[in-house]
Amino acid sequence: MSNKSNLTVLSTTLAATGAVVVGAGTTAHADTVKAPAPEQVQTVKAQGQKLDDDINQAQNDVNDAQKNADQTQNAANDAKQTADDSQKHADQASDQANQAQDDLNDAKADEQAAQDKANSATDGAINQAQDDVNDQKAQNDQANQDVEDAQNDVNHAQDNVNDAKSNVNQAQNDANQADDAASKAQDDVNDAQADLDKGSHAQADLDQAQDDLNHAQDNASKAQAGANQADQAENDAAQKANDAKQHADDAAKAQNDAQHKADAANKAQDDAQKALDDAKSHQGNPNQVHMTQDYIDALKAFSNSYYGDPNYQTLLDNLTKAAQKNYEATGYVPVDGNTQIKINSQADLNKYLNELNQYAQQLINGIRDQLGTKDVEISKGSEELSRRLADAYTNNNWNGMTGGHDAATNTEVANGMGLDGSSAQDLAFGYFTSNMHGDWDFTLDDFMKALYNSVLEWMFDDETSEWNHTTSVAGLNASDADYTEYIGIGFWKFNPEGDYNGIPNTDDMFRLDTMLNLTYDYMVPENSEFDTTPIKSDVPSQSTIDQLENDLKTKQADANAANQALATAKANHAKAQAALNAANAALNAAKANQAHANLTQAQAAVTAAQHALDEANANHAAKQKALDDAKAKLADAKANQAQKHAVLNDAKAKLAKANKALDDAKAKLAAAQAVLAAGQQALADKEAKLNDLKNADKALADAKAAVEAAQKAYDDAKTASENAQAQADADEATYERLQAIADKAAKALADAKARLAQLEHQRDINDAIDDVDNGSKDSDKNYDENINHNGSNDHNESNSSNTSNTWDDPTVLNNSAMSNDPSKVVTPAMVAARAMSNRSRSQVVKALILPQTGETNNNEGSMIGLALLSLLGAFGLAKTNRRRTH
Repeated sequence: MSNKSNLTVLSTTLAATGAVVVGAGTTAHADTVKAPAPEQVQTVKAQGQKLDDDINQAQNDVNDAQKNADQTQNAANDAKQTADDSQKHADQASDQANQAQDDLNDAKADEQAAQDKANSATDGAINQAQDDVNDQKAQNDQANQDVEDAQNDVNHAQDNVNDAKSNVNQAQNDANQADDAASKAQDDVNDAQADLDKGSHAQADLDQAQDDLNHAQDNASKAQAGANQADQAENDAAQKANDAKQHADDAAKAQNDAQHKADAANKAQDDAQKALDDAKSHQGNPNQVHMTQDYIDALKAFSNSYYGDPNYQTLLDNLTKAAQKNYEATGYVPVDGNTQIKINSQADLNKYLNELNQYAQQLINGIRDQLGTKDVEISKGSEELSRRLADAYTNNNWNGMTGGHDAATNTEVANGMGLDGSSAQDLAFGYFTSNMHGDWDFTLDDFMKALYNSVLEWMFDDETSEWNHTTSVAGLNASDADYTEYIGIGFWKFNPEGDYNGIPNTDDMFRLDTMLNLTYDYMVPENSEFDTTPIKSDVPSQSTIDQLENDLKTKQADANAANQALATAKANHAKAQAALNAANAALNAAKANQAHANLTQAQAAVTAAQHALDEANANHAAKQKALDDAKAKLADAKANQAQKHAVLNDAKAKLAKANKALDDAKAKLAAAQAVLAAGQQALADKEAKLNDLKNADKALADAKAAVEAAQKAYDDAKTASENAQAQADADEATYERLQAIADKAAKALADAKARLAQLEHQRDINDAIDDVDNGSKDSDKNYDENINHNGSNDHNESNSSNTSNTWDDPTVLNNSAMSNDPSKVVTPAMVAARAMSNRSRSQVVKALILPQTGETNNNEGSMIGLALLSLLGAFGLAKTNRRRTH
């Protein structure tokens, strides 16, 4: 029987052998161990196959434990990530709760401030604030009037300065011309004086010539005595005849010229009257919209501004004032022909829609002509679009007063006609209403008056819309000049529910409201139903009528003046012709007198003598006269020069005075503007204070609501924070639980690996025992031969003094004492040394290292001790077996 089949492993062996089992870090004393008695052990050597099965099962247990350890650790890691995320979310929720707390504190502070304001907002305080606002408005009205007055003064002073400057310039020019004239007159005097000083005729020649003349005159005087009367009569008659002839010729020419002018003026007047009559015959309705120049200027200035312009409010105020004045100066005068045309149904109205559209075009183009903007057109498409819109508004029973424009219907109708977008639209309301029974009972003039008043409202009463309707009608929008606009008007019925403005309503009463639709040509695609062919109108615009009337007035004045001039010319011609006839008769009578023949000879002598004297005196007199004339002109020039310089000095003085007045006016204007600006700021402050007082209760209510909302937000945030922290704590607990499970799985893995290592150690020990057993068989023979030599007997089992140090010698198994000396005991160290030779110590130690951690198993010493004690029993049994054999 082999030793391998009888491996002794008993727990009782530990006590029997007195072996010391130690853990890591302790020292084991290896004394010689006697083999236990046979009755103390039980042979339990395992079968080799069972040990292999146990090792395989242990390996499977290790694998399963490894898998479980990995899974549980992964689960713990995931739980750790979840716990970290939950804590992060909880931290964020806590931050939000803190912010909500801050918001709540701010809301409570705002509530307290609102409460303080509400406490101060008494009726007395509100009334006082209102009184302050009213007083300030009154002061501002006066300040505004002061500014207007000061501005008018500045404008007047500027006009005076401009006039004074013009007068100075003109006076300076006149003074310069007077200086030039005086200088030239002085030169003329100098020249005349020099010419006179050159010399004269001899006095003797003058005396002789005078004597000859006196003699000839004496002779002639005798002849003259008889012929004076006849001569004088003939001369007078001839002069009168010549004058009369000239007068008659001039009068005839004047009459002829006046006739041509009168004919031309009368024809021009007739043509102008005909043109005006023709235009008025096609005008239809004479009621037109006339705009003042102030309004035109204010409207253009405002349309060229923009919101945010520093002058925007001023331009808006100027436009409002000018519009109000213009509005008050307008009014509709009924047209007799139109008042006789009854319209008692929609069908009646449809008959006159084209005429009403033409009247609307006439009104709008009249306005645009005054402003210089592009005229509008009407077409079948624009009339049809407006008819459809009016019908749709009627079918929808649309109340424009409260609903404004029906954008959905506008888009639907426009799309139905194939337009790219809705038309621009202006609405007007309440100009005529049926009776309580829903009877029409209107005239064509009622509809024209409604159109006229609608246009007035759009042009002069559009402040609430910031004049958007005005700029639309007037053609002042940016795109109006670039595209053609087609207009159409419509009237729709609105049936109010219940009484209307205090009038009992039988549910049949209705109100007719007015719409104006403007469609740009770019909105009409080629495939649209909208017909853009213009409907030509023979109705002239109001500007054309005004121009024709002004032209007729001018032509009438010209014709009246020409006809008056012709009548005067004719009377003058008749008078001149009668005077000519009388003068010719007198001349013929004077020529028939014979006294002239007697006088002729005497006169010839006088003439010759006189001629000689005249030549002598004429030269001297002419030069003297030239000098006198030059001196006279010089005196006039100097007087004129002095007068012009006096005028210039006066003009300069007036200019200086006008400039000072302008500076004073500007200073007053600046002061008035400063007062107005301060008053406007004061009004804004007082109105703000009044609004704060009036709205104090609402502000307090809003503040309280804000506190409630902030409190709710804080409560919600706090609850969310607490919930998030609770979730984070729960996730942390889950992680700790899973980590504990993972730690337990890791412990189970370590135990499984220890169990596997123990079984593998057992297999190695069995292998070592086999090696020892095989060696003992070879040494039995030597044992029997040496037993007597050593003086020992079979029972000397207690003597171990000579083997006390064999525990420390790992080579003792190779000594002959182990097999040859029966008195010596094989120690566990001997077996261990043999086992260690089959499996290195490093392998054993490695097998005892915990998985993943690298920690040395503290049970290593215990396991080695257990293995060695097991070997002790085995060797004891082996020795007994050998004794029994021998």
